[in-house]
Amino acid sequence: MRRTIAIFLFGLVTGIALIHVLEGPLDIPVIRRQARAALDEAGRKAADLTLAASVRAALALQKEFALFGGIEVAASEGVVTLRGTVGSADQRKLAELIARGVEGVERVVNELEVREPRG
Repeated sequence: MRRTIAIFLFGLVTGIALIHVLEGPLDIPVIRRQARAALDEAGRKAADLTLAASVRAALALQKEFALFGGIEVAASEGVVTLRGTVGSADQRKLAELIARGVEGVERVVNELEVREPRG
């Protein structure tokens, strides 16, 4: 057990020394800024995914869209984009209104195409 710990510590110290030699001393403020930026980006992505899921849920509650199911929802910083197909111009407008009504949606880009059902 002691030998394993000693080997681990030796490898750790050797790795840090190698980084120090190749890249210079560790710059803790830079590492903190990079970590903060990575966390902020992860938070934004999580918020976008949550917003898109909320819009999908709101659309799923409308039985009119059950037949088409072709609405794809993407979100980025409060902007929701709707893509896919619906059966009428009224459904296209309704999908946009529903999306606008979801908390956190600042703007809706409606790229839905109307394909009237046959027969």
